[in-house]
Amino acid sequence: MRALFVINERSGRRRKFDVAELIRASCVWPHDVVPSREKSDLDAIVDRAEAEGIDVVYAVGGDGTVHETAKRLIGRKPALGILPIGSGNGFARHLGLPVEPRRSLASCSAGTLVTIDTAEVNGTPFLGIMGIGFDALVAHRFAASHVRGLWTYVQEGARAFRSFESETYELAWNSETLRDEALLVAIANAGQYGNNARVAPLASVRDGLLDVVVVRAPSLLRAPWMIAQLFRGTFHRARGVTNVRAAEITIRRASEGAAHLDGEPVMLPAELRIRVRPQSLRVLVPNASHAL
Repeated sequence: MRALFVINERSGRRRKFDVAELIRASCVWPHDVVPSREKSDLDAIVDRAEAEGIDVVYAVGGDGTVHETAKRLIGRKPALGILPIGSGNGFARHLGLPVEPRRSLASCSAGTLVTIDTAEVNGTPFLGIMGIGFDALVAHRFAASHVRGLWTYVQEGARAFRSFESETYELAWNSETLRDEALLVAIANAGQYGNNARVAPLASVRDGLLDVVVVRAPSLLRAPWMIAQLFRGTFHRARGVTNVRAAEITIRRASEGAAHLDGEPVMLPAELRIRVRPQSLRVLVPNASHAL
């Protein structure tokens, strides 16, 4: 097994350890380490990895790094590995990876590779979760902040909630439709945003389906309880939450607006055509069995 570790030099800048040195000391396979400062660097890096017969390209960073690396590996020979050093590490947690880097590297020492689903919206790929509405607004505000971590998410979310107005969405899947006023709509291939906030706790990256979660705005009194359910893994049973499963879904809203793909802020049009891409990405997973 040959590995290439791609280190996002902007991720985890406050860490108190040298991640490159930790990799060299802990990785049991032949490997190389390369830095990446810009998203565009990844195109040449992934091309090189495939040309040189690299087995695993490790995304060393947070969910944004994983998103950018994974979408370049879809349908290609190298597998995605993850060394989580970000603030949320949602997809790594979904896979069952420890978020302590040394333990994370050790957990994959058996070299177990599986093939998972990815997804796309209007042709643009994403790996774990995309969202529109309130979570998209928070993602945009978080990206503009100079401070990372769960507390920043909480603060930005609290500020946004005070003035946020729900929007009407029309969802169409198979032969069914749903029109509803919602705080947010999350489309989940994997289960969580990060920090174990599980918006779609039953989601699987190997079932060929997307979990669509429509959340109506709670009252100020109910909001803390819903947040608790988000972290307890019972959000799918929360009052005001509708869950839909589909391989393809179309969502329409009044106009173009904010969205996020794996936490990365983007602007998307009024009509969103979203579909799963079954068995499209190879991923390195922990040795111990884990429900994916």
